[in-house]
Amino acid sequence: MRISFVRRHRVARFAINVWAVALAALCVVQANAQADKYPDRPLKLVVGFAPGGAADTVARVIADELGKQLGKPIVVDNRTGASGNIASQAAIAAPADGLTLMFAGIQLATNPAMMVVGYDPLKDVQMIAQFNSVPVVMVVRADSPLRTIPDVVAAMRKTEAKGGLTFASGGIGTSSHLAAELLARVNGVPYVHVPFRGGALATQALLGGEVNVMFDLMSGSLKSMVDAGKVRLVAVMQGSRVATLPDVPAAAEQGLKPEGFIRTWQGLAVRSGTPPEIVARLHSALTAAVRSPAVADKFRQLGMETTLSASPAEAQRFYLGELERWTSLIKAAGIKAE
Repeated sequence: MRISFVRRHRVARFAINVWAVALAALCVVQANAQADKYPDRPLKLVVGFAPGGAADTVARVIADELGKQLGKPIVVDNRTGASGNIASQAAIAAPADGLTLMFAGIQLATNPAMMVVGYDPLKDVQMIAQFNSVPVVMVVRADSPLRTIPDVVAAMRKTEAKGGLTFASGGIGTSSHLAAELLARVNGVPYVHVPFRGGALATQALLGGEVNVMFDLMSGSLKSMVDAGKVRLVAVMQGSRVATLPDVPAAAEQGLKPEGFIRTWQGLAVRSGTPPEIVARLHSALTAAVRSPAVADKFRQLGMETTLSASPAEAQRFYLGELERWTSLIKAAGIKAE
C-alpha cells in the first residue's frame, strides 16, 4: 500500500510538472505572438507639458519618427498640470500593452518626493530609454558683473546678511530651482529663491533686473537672447562643455564639485507589466528614430545632446539613480510642491 501511494504521488507530481511546463510554453508562445503583431493599432504618447513648448516639440518629432519605425501613427496627448504628474498617472493607468507611451523626464524623479503621485515609482514605471540630455546653464544679464561661478558664490557669501543673492526659477522643484539648491549646498552659502509660474516669467524678471541669477535649460529662445546680447551664459552645469555651446565653460572648469552638477533629460517609458518583448521592440524602434536626421537636427536646434540608453535595463538603472538622487536632495531641503 505504501509503494502504491508513493507511486501515485510521483505520478501526480509528474503530471503537475508537465502541465506547468506546457502552460509556461503556451505563455511564451502567446507573448511572442503578441510581440510579432505589435503594434496592431495606433499608439498614444502622453505628454505632461503644453503644446508649443520645447518638450512638446521634442515629443512630436519623436512620435513622428517612432511611428514610422513601428508602422503605426502615434498621437500626442497633452495632459498638463501638477508638474507633469497628471500625464504620468494617465500613462500608468492605461493597459500594460505598450500602446500608451509616457514622455519621461526629470519630473518622474522629482515629483514622488514633493507630492502624492498616486503610483509607486519603484514598481509602476518601466523605462524604455533615455534619448537625450538637456544642458542646464547659469544665466545672468549681459551687464552683470558676475562672470564666473566663483564670482556668483562670492556674491552669495557677501550678501549673506541680507539672505543671499536672488535666484529666479520656473517654479518650486523645477530643475532651475534644484540647480540653485545644489550650488548653495555644495558651497555652504545661502540664497534667495524667487519662484515664478514658468521659465518665461523668470527670464523676464532677470531681464528686468528683479533677480540676479537664474538657471535655465538650453533652448532656441535662450540662444536668441544670448545672440542678441541680452543675457550671458556663465557656465554649463556639468563636467564637460556642450558641442552646441563651445565657448561656454563647463562648471567643472570653474571648480564646481560633481555634487553640484545638473542636467536634465528626456526619454520614453511605459507602465510596468508591459511584455518584455514589446519593451525591447520599442527600444529598438526608438533607437532607430533618435538616430534619424530629423530628430538629430531638432536636438541640435534646441541645444540638446543625444544620449541613448543601450537597453531598457540600463534606462531603468539610470531612472532609479535619478530618483534616489533627487529624492535625497528634495527631502533634505524640505522642498514641497506648490
